[in-house]
This record gives sequence, C-alpha cells and structure tokens, in this order.
Amino acid sequence: MKKKLVICIPSLRVGGAAKIALNLSEQYLEEGMDVHIILTDGNSKDPDFSSLPAGLQLHKLPQRRIHHFIRPFINAYTLLKYFRKLQPDAILAVRHDATVVSALAWWLYGRKGRFVIREINPITKTLNRNAVMIALIRWAYRGASAVIANSTDVAEALKAKKWLAPAQVHTIDNPVLTKSFYQKAAAKLDDPWLASASSPLIVTIGRLDKMKDQATLIRAFAILRRQCPARLMLIGDGPEAANLQQLINDLNLEADVKLPGAMDNPYPILKQAELFVLSSRYEGFGNVLVEALSLGKKVISTACTGGPAYILNHGEYGRLFPVGDHEALAAAMSTALAETQEPAALIDRALHFSAARIAAAYAAVLFN
Repeated sequence: MKKKLVICIPSLRVGGAAKIALNLSEQYLEEGMDVHIILTDGNSKDPDFSSLPAGLQLHKLPQRRIHHFIRPFINAYTLLKYFRKLQPDAILAVRHDATVVSALAWWLYGRKGRFVIREINPITKTLNRNAVMIALIRWAYRGASAVIANSTDVAEALKAKKWLAPAQVHTIDNPVLTKSFYQKAAAKLDDPWLASASSPLIVTIGRLDKMKDQATLIRAFAILRRQCPARLMLIGDGPEAANLQQLINDLNLEADVKLPGAMDNPYPILKQAELFVLSSRYEGFGNVLVEALSLGKKVISTACTGGPAYILNHGEYGRLFPVGDHEALAAAMSTALAETQEPAALIDRALHFSAARIAAAYAAVLFN
C-alpha cells in the first residue's frame, strides 16, 4: 500500500515555505505517494491553484471570524476530522501557526502516525508571539516525532532551546530543483523594459520586507550605477514595497530600477540576468540562490545566519558580503560584473539540492 502524507501549512502564498511544500509534493507524487496539503488558515488569500502538481489533493479549513486565542483550538477540531478521514502515515507541519493547530489535532487523533515539524528559520528570530502562542509552540515541539531543520544554523538554534532531544532534530537541505522548475525557466519572456536596453541586469527575488533588506541592495546599486551602466529588478511584493519605491525615487534610480511585484514564474527573467543578489539579514535556507546557480548565474549573498554561506560553500560558488553593508555589496557587484565565471561548476553545485535527492532524506524521517 502506498504511503500517505499530509502537509499542513497556513497558506500557499508565494514564499519559500509554500514552494518547498509544493516541491516535496511534486516529487512524492511522481514516486506514487498519496499527498494531501491542508491549508490551516481559512482566512488567507491564496494564489491561483491551477498550476499545482498533478494529483495533489488540496484542502482548506473554513474561514473563521473568531478571536485569535480561540481559533487554533477550533481549527484543530476541524483538522482532526481530516486526519480521521485520511489516516495519514505521516504529518508534516510547516510554520508555527500550522504546527500548533496540527499538533493539537494529532494529539486528539491519538498521536497515530508520525508528526514531523519543518523548521524554516532560526527559532530565535520567529518567536515574536504572545505568551500563550509561545507556550503552545513549545508544547508542539516537545511532543513531535522529529523536527527537520533546513540548515545547521536553524538546527543549532532549535537545539539550544532544549525542547526536544538533539537526536530528534535532523538537518536536511531544501528540495529546490524539480522538473516543473526547469519547465518554468524555459518559458518565453516578453518584457518591454528588459528589451529596451542592453546594460547588465541584476535581479533579486523575494518578499519585500525588512528581513530581506532590499534597501541595502538599492543603496549599493546607486553606487554601482555611478560607475557603469546597469539595471536592477526586484521581484516580489510585501510591506516594504512603498518604502523601497520611495528610496528608488530619492536616489533618482527610476529609469534603472523596476519593482514589478510578485510573479508566479520569475525564472525566465532570472535566465536573462547577469547577476543575482540576495541581501537578507537572515535566511532559513535561501532557495533562490540554488535556483540562480542552477541557471548558471553569478551570485552574491550576505554572509547571514542560515543557509546562504553553506549553499555557496563559503564563497566558492558566489561572493559573500557583510549584512547591511551597501558599500561592500557595491564593490562585490562591480567585481562580479567585470569577471567571467564558468557556469558548469555553479550548475553542478545546484544539483546537490535536487528534489529527488532531498525527498529521499525527508522520507527517512517522515516514515521511520
């Protein structure tokens, strides 16, 4: 009988957590597994579901207009009904809100099967919650079968909490590269702004927020632009969008910097880039770095907490600069644009993070 996996996640809004849930689903479906994703935040605004992996069964908890203290318990009872119906061999919880709801439901379900939590960021950076929610998160972790951390930094931060035995914390890379990724990257590109000039294109992809620190990239680009022609595209959306646009205006960069918003498929643009930059203050992993490497692109990243330095093997496959240092970033971009780099080595490094390889490691924890 084929294995049955249920992935619980608040929503599938564009972001690394949703991408990895879908990548795992795609790989396991190809292998013949029965995969369900349950969206635990009924109030979320989700993207178009038309491009989900074939065979994936998607469920969403009802929308609820109730106090946030009560909502996890009501949602857990609803989720329990799904667990009883689906009878999963393993439950994978992603993000704290889904972790609490699914841990409560699993406990009500009699703790049948394996309950595994996926930790995506250093927990010291994500516990900005009220005391009740923090207590529920701690309870969920202490009762889990295992936790999968996506980098050594994430794993060590969790172990330091001593919420569960160190042997229960497993460090496994993100499953980034799937068949559908390469299909998306091969799509035709029609962007008049990109076609209007031949100057080198620098791209970043990610949520526009303080964690990603695109302001440092814009300030660095202003220095670079005084030295040579270049263009910058920041793909994504988020709470800092207006502030970033104002910064672009203040630095008189409107002609050379574009904020197109979030995109379902940014990869044809990434293929056109001369350079990819990640300016985050911290990262759980850094999926976009792997995606850029897989397309043979030169990469620059902050040497931040999380996965970037590991992905780039501490500078072997891309340049690293100190967090928040726009002058160092400007110098790194200038050097990177002037040099040539053999793409084959970058592509080989990216293949280390293929979904087929990483999904096997996940399965060893999920179904042990």
